[in-house]
Amino acid sequence: MDYVAWLVIALACGIIEMLTLGFWFLFLALAALAMSGAVALGLVPGLTAQVLLFGALTVALIVFARPLAMRLFKTRNVPSNVDSMVGMTAVVTRDIAPLDTGLVKIYGEVWTAYSDHYIPAGARVVIRRVDGVKVWVDPLEHGPEKPGQDE
Repeated sequence: MDYVAWLVIALACGIIEMLTLGFWFLFLALAALAMSGAVALGLVPGLTAQVLLFGALTVALIVFARPLAMRLFKTRNVPSNVDSMVGMTAVVTRDIAPLDTGLVKIYGEVWTAYSDHYIPAGARVVIRRVDGVKVWVDPLEHGPEKPGQDE
């Protein structure tokens, strides 16, 4: 295969990588670019040798370079406002029973609440998870995990 064909493959893989940003096609593009240079210099003359070397380069780059690239370009996961409610304390405004919903108030908002325990109105609870517009709570036995967030 001619070095121009490897350049076209590298360009196509580069474009796909820009569209997907998964760091898979980047290494295919880099391996194809290396193959283009090797073919242009006459280092790898036969198609079978070119394909085998391209495969080996791709695998080596994915195994060794992709984890490094993922660490370098990792974005921080910032929890949304709802996710940040987990661990906060709330006040029960309507009794919660194991097979029935109740209401809790957190950040001045009233949320539908579920629990595996009976919890009377006025009790303080800790939010364990948020499912859509409902929260799962447990009775608060100790001090608040994140103080100042109930009511």
